[in-house]
Amino acid sequence: MPTYEYECGSCGLHFEKQQSIKDEPLKECPECKGKIQRLVSGGGGFILKSQSQRLRDSRKRCSLEETGKTCCGASQRCGQAPCGD
Repeated sequence: MPTYEYECGSCGLHFEKQQSIKDEPLKECPECKGKIQRLVSGGGGFILKSQSQRLRDSRKRCSLEETGKTCCGASQRCGQAPCGD
């Protein structure tokens, strides 16, 4: 469930509230009952990759950084794809 930030225009209270995406934004300050506004925040930001994208990415990468050996078994890049990146 996402967390939304709110700020009261009357008393200046700044608070967060976990709500479903389907829930209406809050309209009333819990402290002074004044009008509040939902703030735009940076969010958690993440990228979902499909399985085919992961397979494509792993084929492009050389395994030298991960295992100390390239995909063809050499201890340095061989200059041929996918080792030659």
